[in-house]
Amino acid sequence: MRDALLGLAENPALPAGLFARLVASGDEEVLFTLADRERLTPPQVRVLLAVGNPSLTCFLVRSGLVPWPEIPQEHPGRLLDAVLGGVAPAAFWRKAATDPDPEARQEVAFAPDAPADVIASLARDPDPAVVAGAAGSPYLPPELLPHLARHPSTVVRQAVADNENAPPSLLAALLADGGWPAPTRCGACHRREAACADHAPGIRRVRLAAAGHPAVPPEGLAAFLDAPEVWTVTRFAARTDLPADFLNRLASHPSCDVRAVIAANPAVPEPLLRTFAADHAPEVRRAIVENPAVPLDLLTTLAAHERLPGEPAPRVESATELELRTLAASRVAQARALAADRSRLPGDLVEQLAADPDIAVAQRIAGRPELAPERLAELVDRHGPPVFAAVARHPGCPSALLHCMAANPARTGRVLREIAGHPAARSETLLLCLASQDADTRRHAAAHPALALPVLESLIDAPGSALARAAAHNPALPESVMERLITRALS
Repeated sequence: MRDALLGLAENPALPAGLFARLVASGDEEVLFTLADRERLTPPQVRVLLAVGNPSLTCFLVRSGLVPWPEIPQEHPGRLLDAVLGGVAPAAFWRKAATDPDPEARQEVAFAPDAPADVIASLARDPDPAVVAGAAGSPYLPPELLPHLARHPSTVVRQAVADNENAPPSLLAALLADGGWPAPTRCGACHRREAACADHAPGIRRVRLAAAGHPAVPPEGLAAFLDAPEVWTVTRFAARTDLPADFLNRLASHPSCDVRAVIAANPAVPEPLLRTFAADHAPEVRRAIVENPAVPLDLLTTLAAHERLPGEPAPRVESATELELRTLAASRVAQARALAADRSRLPGDLVEQLAADPDIAVAQRIAGRPELAPERLAELVDRHGPPVFAAVARHPGCPSALLHCMAANPARTGRVLREIAGHPAARSETLLLCLASQDADTRRHAAAHPALALPVLESLIDAPGSALARAAAHNPALPESVMERLITRALS
C-alpha cells in the first residue's frame, strides 16, 4: 500500500479533501512527497506543519511556504530556516550571521540572497570555512576581495579565486604563487591548532582555481598548458582570447578531453581545425562538428564519417538560407540530416527533407512539429521500424499510427517507451506497452490518463505490484478509488 500512497501524494489531480487524510497516514516519505507538491495552499501547509516533524517543518520553512508568524516557536532551526527561506524580517539576517554554530553561519554565507552587509560581516568571521563562504559570494563587496586574498588560509584564497567578481590583477597574483604573503594554513589544518609542515597542495588548489577563472589574464596561463589537472585545462581551453601559440600547444595535449575542447573553440584557426579531423580520438573529431566556426565543407566531410551530435550543430544554426539549402541538397546524407536538425526550417525544406530517401534524415525530420501529421504514415511505410521512435515523438502523431507501430513485432523497447508517453496513445495501445520488459515504459503506460480504469485498479491492487505507484499517480484515477486506497491504508 505504501507505493500506492506515494503515487497518490504525487498525483496532480489529488482532491483537496483527501490531502489531510493522506497526511494522517504518518508515513514520513508520503509527508515529504506531499510537501514537495507544486502550488501547496496555505491550509495544506498548516496541515503538514501540525504533524510536528522537525525535518518536515525545516523543509517547508526553507521552501518559503510558512509565513514568519506561523513558524512554530519551538522549532529548533526557526531563525536560520526562516532566513534561508526568505520569510524572516530583514533584521534577522544579522542575527543568523552570529549563530554560535559555525555551520549555521556558513549556510548564511552561502545563501543566494544574503544582504551584502551580512556577507561582509561574515568575511571577518573567526572560522575560516565561514570566511571562505563569504569570500566566494557574488554579494561580497568587491573592495574586500584584496584583503581576503591575503588570508592565512588557502581555503579562503581559493574561494576568492572562484569569486565571479575577482579582478584580473588579483587573479594574476593568486595564479602566480597563491598570493602574498605566503599562507600559513590550508584545508588540512585550518581548523587545527598545529599547522601542516607544507601547504603546497592547498596553494596548488588556489592557483588552479585562478587558472579556471574567465577573467584571469591569459598570458598567466603559460605554466598550466601542460598541467596534469585536466579539469582545469579544459576550463580555460574554451576561452576565445588565448594566444595562437597556446592554442597550438593545447592542440597536442595528451588528453583527448583537452583536444576536444580546443576543437570546439571558435577561435581556433581553420588550418588547425582541419588537422583535428585526423585526430585518432573520435570525441575530438566529433567536437569539430560542435564548433560554430567550422567551414561547411569540413562539416560535411566530418558528418559523412562521424556519429552526428544529438543537438543541432551550431554552424548549421547560424547558416544563411543559401548555406542551409546547400546542406539540404548535399549528396552526403549525413549533411542533409544536419540540416534536418536545425531549430527553424522553412516549410518547403521540411517537406523536401520528409521525402528524403535516407533513414538518418527521416529519423531527424519525423519528430518535428512543423511536419504535417498526415506525412508520418508515409515515413513509416517508406522506412519501417527504424523511424518508429522518431514518428512517436511527433506531438501530432495519430493514435491509430501509434497503435500500428506498437503492435508491429519489429518495434523496439525504445519505440514502446516513446508511445507510452504520447498523449494520443489509446488504452489498447497502452496495454501493449504494459507488456514491455522495460520498467520505464510500463511506468509511463500505468500513469497514462487514457489507460482503462479496470486496468488501473488491477495495477494498484495487485499484491507486490511494481506499478502501483505509477498507477496511483495517474491523473485519471477517480476520487472514489483514491478515497478507497487511503481508507484501506489507514484501517
